[in-house]
Amino acid sequence: MVRSFRFLLQFTWINLGAIFGFAAVIIAGCYVTGVPDNLRVGNLFETYYAMFPTMILLCMFLYSFSLCTNTLNLGLSMGGRRRDFFWAVQSDMVVYTAICWGLQMFMSAFPALANWEFRERWELLNLFGGRVWAFPLACIVLMILGCLSGMIMVKNKVLGTIVLTLSIIVMLGVTVFMILSTETEIMVYLLDSKWSWMWSTLPKVMAAVLAAGAVGGEALIWWVIQRYVVR
Repeated sequence: MVRSFRFLLQFTWINLGAIFGFAAVIIAGCYVTGVPDNLRVGNLFETYYAMFPTMILLCMFLYSFSLCTNTLNLGLSMGGRRRDFFWAVQSDMVVYTAICWGLQMFMSAFPALANWEFRERWELLNLFGGRVWAFPLACIVLMILGCLSGMIMVKNKVLGTIVLTLSIIVMLGVTVFMILSTETEIMVYLLDSKWSWMWSTLPKVMAAVLAAGAVGGEALIWWVIQRYVVR
């Protein structure tokens, strides 16, 4: 497994380097355009900075697209074993998740640490309302969806495109829901008080559904890898 894991890491560092480079460009762009001092409100770099956690999730989804397609084919053709490759993929997902989780926390804390002028958009940086488990769970789920989308795309372009589109819709839907669920006062006002408990419970239900979907997705990835034929 170590050999397969090291094989995957050579692609992982490149992808993570691109994410870190993107983060550096956004921070530099904010300083150049006066975002920290509130000289220009609502410019492009401010918007990119506020939405950076969502961009991380999108990048992880796209990067995982080739994990079980081109990379799998290349790894097996070089003598890797299917069982080892599956566990290497799991380890690679953990590396992606841990590093991107740390980057997300840094980007969320940086405006306050650097004494930037406060703006409401910074609330989007705390994407899941302080739920520690939510961001890594979203990372894992989206990477699994990316792997499955890649597998399906190889078999059927039309079906793969449909699954890819649905996956992006699910990602955006979960993100919007998590953002709204942090606005407790607003939602309690909008909803009748006797139903407010249901709104506060929904994030936990969604987390359970995502976790169950991740387990099912992992089982399907295992099944496909064990029966994969090198081309």
